[in-house]
Amino acid sequence: MPDTDSKSPRATIHDVARAAGVSIGTVSRVINGHGRTGAETRARVKGAVASLGYRVNTVAQSMRKQTTRTVALLVHDIGNPIFAKAARSAQEVLEEAGYMLVLASTGASAASEAAAVRMLGQRRMDGIIAFLRREDDPETLAALRDFDGAIVMFDRAIEVQGDVVLTDHAGGVTRATRHLLDLGHRAIALVGGAASIYPGRERVRGFIEAFEACGVRQPPPGFIRTESLDVDYAFREASGLLFDASPPTAIIAAGNQVLEGVIAAIRAAGRQFPKDISIIGFDDSAVAQLSVPPITVIARDVAQMGTMAAHMLLDRLRLGAGHPPQKVVLPTQITLRESCAPLAVDGGAKSPKA
Repeated sequence: MPDTDSKSPRATIHDVARAAGVSIGTVSRVINGHGRTGAETRARVKGAVASLGYRVNTVAQSMRKQTTRTVALLVHDIGNPIFAKAARSAQEVLEEAGYMLVLASTGASAASEAAAVRMLGQRRMDGIIAFLRREDDPETLAALRDFDGAIVMFDRAIEVQGDVVLTDHAGGVTRATRHLLDLGHRAIALVGGAASIYPGRERVRGFIEAFEACGVRQPPPGFIRTESLDVDYAFREASGLLFDASPPTAIIAAGNQVLEGVIAAIRAAGRQFPKDISIIGFDDSAVAQLSVPPITVIARDVAQMGTMAAHMLLDRLRLGAGHPPQKVVLPTQITLRESCAPLAVDGGAKSPKA
């Protein structure tokens, strides 16, 4: 009786060549789609591959070609749905090109980002699409400059050899601020962001430029609270603003997770939007859409950003390090909903129908 626990030896390229009656080189050309072979020969090789259950040894292949056909998506917060949307669209592009996308999450520490980049280099990733928490950490910058592969920065402005896909954050916040100014608001607060990254700097710039363009005095410096994108930070800072002697009549929550904290602060303060305060978020989300009432947002196509980042990385792998870096800035738009209202005579917000 045969031993059912024993495994048949794995078929090799030599076995395929013998079964098809061709050379090893011909088998290699057919499998990899290189060179010209006749239809009958290709059929014999493919038939032998199928009957023998032959699988390409990707480890050996990567050693010969000096490529692993894997790309890492480096993120600092695996729970952020923005990253998930971008990852899904990038994965579709990369898989179609024969690459595997690997997720690497670093957490809050800048040191962990540097360590992750070095580990990805040691594992010979062909490229990295990086969503970094900070832009100014010297260890992370050094690790990126040492990385021997393609790099695409996602919404970060860093002086490394690589490509970058950005968002027009300043334009989006400018339009949102002007919308509130047009409704009569002057005490407008901006909550969320970080000066250490491009989006944070650009959102503050857009906020200030809106007041300047309208010839309106800017709110006091304390109305700009941009040190973090975390929910707890947003709740704490928004709460402080709402209980101030001169509270804002409108808040721009500059991040999808920031919006959660701002909504919680408004409700904890016993206020309602837009009756007592107007609110605008950044990045559309289930929170913004399902809130009662739904919340006006500065929207961008994050899936398009993921697709663009993947295409840029593939271009870099194809064209080589000597090709000039690419930079793409994708637009934002305002999605108007019912969370904003004209300023009432007493300084609070009121319903547009009031």
